[in-house]
Amino acid sequence: MDAPDAQRLQELWDHHEIRQLLATYCHGCDRADEAEMASVYCEESWDDHGPDKCDGKRFANLILEKARRTTKVVSHLLGQSLVRITGDTAAAETYFVATLIAETADGERMTQLGGRYVDSLNRESGAWRIKERLCVRDWSSTGPIDPGYLAGAGFIEGARGVGDVSWRKLGLHVSETR
Repeated sequence: MDAPDAQRLQELWDHHEIRQLLATYCHGCDRADEAEMASVYCEESWDDHGPDKCDGKRFANLILEKARRTTKVVSHLLGQSLVRITGDTAAAETYFVATLIAETADGERMTQLGGRYVDSLNRESGAWRIKERLCVRDWSSTGPIDPGYLAGAGFIEGARGVGDVSWRKLGLHVSETR
């Protein structure tokens, strides 16, 4: 393989690893797996998530403690990513829609946040990690929800933690995410 082909192959592999990292963050957040969520950050990192601004690993702990108290469902949907790689550093902008469902005295309320993760990444100990994350809000909406006719229609219900069907189907174990 000549040098240009090897360089292109490395870039494809780096893009794949960065997209996997982004998906791992969302899986950890949505399934309330603090170790998995924290694993995507560099040892020294920063996350600016609006009202919560702190070290990335601390952010994983902080946001999941808050989510366990205030929400019934957290669900991320990732969109396109624009990734630029320069050696062992990279920058990425990834579109997302995050949906949060909370129980209130008046019934369930849903908040949706549409925005972008603007990340600076470093290759640390051979793996891509987030050095700095800026969570950009493009839009949001909150209102009461009606679970509709599909609630109770026989679907497998999502769950936080290892009780979710994805853990078994993906062959995940708690020790793998720490």
